Amino acid sequence: MNQQGYIIEIVDDRTAKLIMQRHSACASCGKCTKLSSECQDLVVEVDNSIGAKEGDHVEVSMESVKVLKATALAYAVPLVFLLVGTILTYYLLDLIKYSGPIEVISGVVGLICTIISYLMLNKNDKKFKDSREYIPRITKII
Repeated sequence: MNQQGYIIEIVDDRTAKLIMQRHSACASCGKCTKLSSECQDLVVEVDNSIGAKEGDHVEVSMESVKVLKATALAYAVPLVFLLVGTILTYYLLDLIKYSGPIEVISGVVGLICTIISYLMLNKNDKKFKDSREYIPRITKII
């Protein structure tokens, strides 16, 4: 997936902030900061290993596989935690013949598992950023 934009800020030796138009495929994965609720421009942190400077018009790329992996981490992992927590709790309570509100307890446990998954993802956010695997990379200066 290739996009174009302008460098608006150099963060450090390896990272820059880029302004570009929202792409339909990226929707709202959370890596981008929207400038305003009506604006379709995004500010994105990108890998600037080629040394682009502030004001440069650049092309950025992120492999589709990595976009899918990032999407799976952000959406599928919490969903799996929700389903497994809910279903497992329901069957365990049914197995021990619990006579209380099994559905309510299962739903609450599922929500707690979902919150735990978001906390785990948030805790590992720095590791994901440091790996630089999930951020777009500047491929050329235009």
